[in-house]
Amino acid sequence: MESTRLLVSDLDGTLLGDDESLSQFAEWFESRRPRWRLVYSSGRLFPSVIEAVRSTSLPPPDAVIGGVGTEIRDYPDGASLGNGWPSDAVSWDVSTLERELAAFPELERQPEEFQSPFKRSYYAFDLLPARLEQIERHLGAAGQRVNLIYSSSRDLDVLPEGVNKGTAAARLAREWQIQPWQVFVAGDTGNDAAMFAQGFRGIVVGNAREELRRIQAPTIYK
Repeated sequence: MESTRLLVSDLDGTLLGDDESLSQFAEWFESRRPRWRLVYSSGRLFPSVIEAVRSTSLPPPDAVIGGVGTEIRDYPDGASLGNGWPSDAVSWDVSTLERELAAFPELERQPEEFQSPFKRSYYAFDLLPARLEQIERHLGAAGQRVNLIYSSSRDLDVLPEGVNKGTAAARLAREWQIQPWQVFVAGDTGNDAAMFAQGFRGIVVGNAREELRRIQAPTIYK
């Protein structure tokens, strides 16, 4: 019996953005069910992913990883998956986090629709690596161990330590008993980079930003 394979793909800029290519992907994928399972991994939260599926030719997924890895939900009912994910967010305190981030005037809080209990998102244009390290150290000194995801030279997502698209995909693959070499991931920006660090087979799409293109590994295809 052929083992199940899993495709975990970003949405915006990866599958969304070219209607003709999306239709071709949908036809390709539907011909491979049920040997393949499909998960959308996005910076969007679950309701926004549902809307994208309903308003485009995206194939219905088996599950959704939303909020840059901070939520894992069954599709379409929205039931939580991942055994209480993110269960390891022990030091996460939103009030402390936002108070400490106010010390950095270049950070502009994104609208409420982009925030969630385990994700705080900011606009931060052209941040240098040294500044990101400074922000992380500052939060650590305040007892907030975090994972900073910076992408497109604009979007800064602040997540609990150890939580990202890659670790969320790994948790779901284990729950579904799918081996890492049977998992394929696809993305286009820096907030997808963590998916390429889990031993999965990676697909860097043709329009990917340099921040993702620079990743090198024998199992990554460009």
